[in-house]
Amino acid sequence: MAAIVHRCACGHLDHVHHTNPTKDDTRPCYLCGCADADPGAPEVIPTWRAATPTAQALPDPALIEPGTLDGPGLGRLCDCEACWSLYRTTGDAAGRAA
Repeated sequence: MAAIVHRCACGHLDHVHHTNPTKDDTRPCYLCGCADADPGAPEVIPTWRAATPTAQALPDPALIEPGTLDGPGLGRLCDCEACWSLYRTTGDAAGRAA
């Protein structure tokens, strides 16, 4: 399935930043240590699915609904209005997640 995510100014996706703000109200990145999440506009990223554990993974075009918990290993997807707007405009073209 495809997922709608935000990418921080550091280049990493929003799910690699702390979910809950730290004591100083920041959400640092787990990968590069940037001080706080600076999310950009939402974007659609592809995800992949294999029929069996040893089969070749292929792109899955179905778009995951915003707010879904543990989509393809991304944790809880963002459900802000910008993500819903992108979902409504691209969901029909990409196919809806089952």
